[in-house]
Amino acid sequence: MSPHISFPLTIVLICQLLVSCASVTQQTEKETPVARQPAGWAAEKEMRQQINNWEIRGRLGLQTDKTGGTMDIVWKQANDDYTIRLLAPLGAGSYMIQGGKDFAEIRFPDGEKQVVDNVDDVFASALEVDLPASAVKDWVRGLPAGALPVKQVEWNEQGLIKRIKQSGWNVEMTNYSGVKVSLPHKIYLSRDDDDALDVRLILRQWLIDN
Repeated sequence: MSPHISFPLTIVLICQLLVSCASVTQQTEKETPVARQPAGWAAEKEMRQQINNWEIRGRLGLQTDKTGGTMDIVWKQANDDYTIRLLAPLGAGSYMIQGGKDFAEIRFPDGEKQVVDNVDDVFASALEVDLPASAVKDWVRGLPAGALPVKQVEWNEQGLIKRIKQSGWNVEMTNYSGVKVSLPHKIYLSRDDDDALDVRLILRQWLIDN
């Protein structure tokens, strides 16, 4: 276990409370998924791809075979540049990730800094969770991850992605809401090859500035 992992194992129980964290007005979704691609999805996808300047605030829950817990997350994206702040509860410290298209710098709770050349490695380096950042950036916008092949997609009754399978990842997007564009506020991630892995991203706030 990396010495940088500082949030207590006991807080894994907080993951069970994540459902209550979202304080957004939610769309009511029927449970029956749509297997066929909606007629308007091409235009919907193009519109979502143009959301390049945004900020999300919420809670990131992680469970692996080694550790588990929750952290507050604030992610600000400005085209290719971004900052991701992860705040562990109970004063356990915070991680600051700042980067661009080709590199990122991670500042750990103990003040140590690390530069990574592949931005997809930032979560692996900071939290020992092999979670590709570029894929998460697409999933939070209600898009398939552009860098990963798509195996299967299901849409909800509003014509938005409900579930998607990509490169072993199982992604479920729910609780879409928004004024001009509906964006997912609950995202659940798991992997076919890792039964212990459970990632939950519960978004309390979605801000778009294009």
